[in-house]
Amino acid sequence: MFSVILFFLCLSGFLFPFAVAATNAGLGIMLLLGLVSGVWWRGAKQCWQRYRLLSVLLCLYLGLVLLGMLWSLDFKWGLHVVGRQWFWLLIPIVMIVLENKRYQQFFLISLSLGLSLNLLFCLLQMFALVSVDTDGSNASDATGLIGHIGFGFVYGVWAAWLLHLGLLWKGWQRLVSFGLAAWSYVMIFSAQGRSGYLVAVLLLLCVLGKWIYDSRNWRTIFPIVVLFLLILVVVGIGPGKERLYGTWLAFTQTEQAKDLDARDSSDNAILATDERFNMWKVTADIWQGSPLLGVGTGGLPQAVKIYNKNHPLSAVAIFPHPHNQYLLHLVRWGPVGLLMLLSMLYYLIWKGLVVDWQQSLVAPFMTLSGLALALHGLTSASMEEHFSAILAVLLLGVGLAERKSSSC
Repeated sequence: MFSVILFFLCLSGFLFPFAVAATNAGLGIMLLLGLVSGVWWRGAKQCWQRYRLLSVLLCLYLGLVLLGMLWSLDFKWGLHVVGRQWFWLLIPIVMIVLENKRYQQFFLISLSLGLSLNLLFCLLQMFALVSVDTDGSNASDATGLIGHIGFGFVYGVWAAWLLHLGLLWKGWQRLVSFGLAAWSYVMIFSAQGRSGYLVAVLLLLCVLGKWIYDSRNWRTIFPIVVLFLLILVVVGIGPGKERLYGTWLAFTQTEQAKDLDARDSSDNAILATDERFNMWKVTADIWQGSPLLGVGTGGLPQAVKIYNKNHPLSAVAIFPHPHNQYLLHLVRWGPVGLLMLLSMLYYLIWKGLVVDWQQSLVAPFMTLSGLALALHGLTSASMEEHFSAILAVLLLGVGLAERKSSSC
């Protein structure tokens, strides 16, 4: 049964950047097979034995999602939110199946092959040789079928891991790893997802910092640090400069923001940032009306409607989430929801950092997944988005399979 589950896992990894429906179907079949065959239950038992605290946090988080239906302002939309949390149930299956090193390699090769081919597809899209109908993806914002919101997350995590591999390996393998990582950074900064810039840069610095700390010798990787920081500077002052400039103007609310040409990328960045500021303000106001329990699972859109009726002069478009995972948890479930989110992210980041990364190909995955979710969550609903949540869950499962420590 493990080999059958592995097939669907590898197929889903390969299709991940290309087909949302096919990826979900493959992972859904994998979950069903795991439940029927007992593989899921074995994985859950091992996860409980090895990672007790993480298991408790995941159970509490999913339990809060379900419990929040009791006071939700919109039960129907709440069911939709519950349905977007199923990815987290994949962790026990991935963890136990990928304890086999050979299986682990099959999956990582499949995922990397799919991501590499998607980079080629995005390059063709950049030169208008192919086109897609995905929102936020076009010749000037070449992000393929992923779209610019999740593109930086996906390739920021992958590029950081490739950098780790390059530091471990030598010869042609190092050159391939560094080459793919550099290509990923260039494509990230060619797209509009400014959250992706933050994820990519800080994950890169995390990998480099961890390697310097573990090796106790910064001179060994100094040339690599300089090379990748130079790449970031070059691409940052290229396609990404105007978008970052527009975001800065929106944050500072300077008068220059009013004078920008509407065709300028900076102007688009200002509009997008201002819209999110308004969402954050409205969400905070809604939470203040229900500070202890929030508006329940899925209750935010209905709460926005009520807010608009009570504040017609400051009415906003209805939104399902405020492009901020922390505010979303706060407004849904109150301080308990926010505390639950922070606890999970802290666990993933910290427990991944205490491992010696120089002894394993996949040791960084726990920290990279947790840190990417934390950073991306500043401007998105990262815990329940298709691309960010699925990739984080799959890589977290790989990382948990690798760590043999029995500590919580």
